[in-house]
Amino acid sequence: MKTINLYILLGLAFITSCNKEGTIAQIGKPVPNYTFSKILNSNDNEISLQDLKGKVVILEFWATWCGPCIPAMKKLDSLQKEFKDELAVITISSENKERLEKFIKSSKTGLMVVSDTMHSANFKYKVIPHSIIIDKNGIVRAITSPEHITKAVVSNLILKDQIELESKDDFYINPNLEVKLIKSISNSNYRIELKNYDQEKRGSTRFLIDTEGNVNGIDIWNSTLPRLYQSLFDVSSPSRIVFRDSLSENDFPYDKEYQYNFTLEVSSDYQNKWRTIGIAFLNENFDVNAKRGIKNLECYVLKNIDNTIEESSSDKTEYMFMGTILKTKKIKISQLAAYLENFTDVPVVDKTNLKGDYDIEFEWQAEDPKTLHSELRTYGLIFERSDEKLPVDVMEIYKKQ
Repeated sequence: MKTINLYILLGLAFITSCNKEGTIAQIGKPVPNYTFSKILNSNDNEISLQDLKGKVVILEFWATWCGPCIPAMKKLDSLQKEFKDELAVITISSENKERLEKFIKSSKTGLMVVSDTMHSANFKYKVIPHSIIIDKNGIVRAITSPEHITKAVVSNLILKDQIELESKDDFYINPNLEVKLIKSISNSNYRIELKNYDQEKRGSTRFLIDTEGNVNGIDIWNSTLPRLYQSLFDVSSPSRIVFRDSLSENDFPYDKEYQYNFTLEVSSDYQNKWRTIGIAFLNENFDVNAKRGIKNLECYVLKNIDNTIEESSSDKTEYMFMGTILKTKKIKISQLAAYLENFTDVPVVDKTNLKGDYDIEFEWQAEDPKTLHSELRTYGLIFERSDEKLPVDVMEIYKKQ
């Protein structure tokens, strides 16, 4: 399960409140009287939560670049059509008007879409998608994830005033959940620390940089064992992980007890060896090990069709992506293939035969994959499923003998 981190983007909204200023949405209490003033696909320019009493209201906080958000939006759209005037779904994104209007056009969504950067004072969360359910009396009845919102949930709230859902609290700290050191090594050559799950961190990776600007290690936060290996082996995506010895992805669930925090930092003498050192450490301390290999797999291929792409004249390499937004300078085509692998269920193989460095920048809509193909064609590239299995670099996970 993948979870997506929240970034605050540009947008516009105004707040009006007849409650105490700074009121935060809480289960069992009246929702803050917030007015959304930037509805992009409605005849009304604004809507107040106070004016929606008498209806069940779902506030859905999301973004176009958030993978799980798109199917959630489709699901909520179907619920809106099912319950009509008894339900009001308002979807709120911090993205700008232009970005959201592209989504509205390509998805043809019937949900109200709001561009708003001011709501975080009243609606607190860290991770999207994020859902708040309000009953007909304006009382917050659930703060949850959209995966838990079903037709039966909405129906029970409308007809019976009953609701019981798993809560989502991005700020809850369990005082009984301690971060403990599992294993550490510290000497003049390198430092390694392996710890259990840390509830105050989000799953991510950060390279460590020494005083000369060289990469000399890595921090990996709240990740499963396959994810630790994937980062150390520099494997582009989970689609290149092959499980052996009757192991499967189900043996490494994304639960707290299966997540680790890993830090590795090396001296200048070991600067080019930190990945090897980290892999050896994991192989020594776990019953499940990993190694690189080659395997024939179903793939997508990236091809050059007309040689229109020009080599970069940039002085330095830049690489930034946030979901479906990609901005790069002076990168290899293999890096573009690795980016595309974030959106496929199988590896992506570079068949362009382009050896230079390139500036590639585009934005597409996840709800309409055709837009990705259109963007790639502007660089003379196409992206299609291979007719045959191809040999690709993989990471094999197996039981230690």
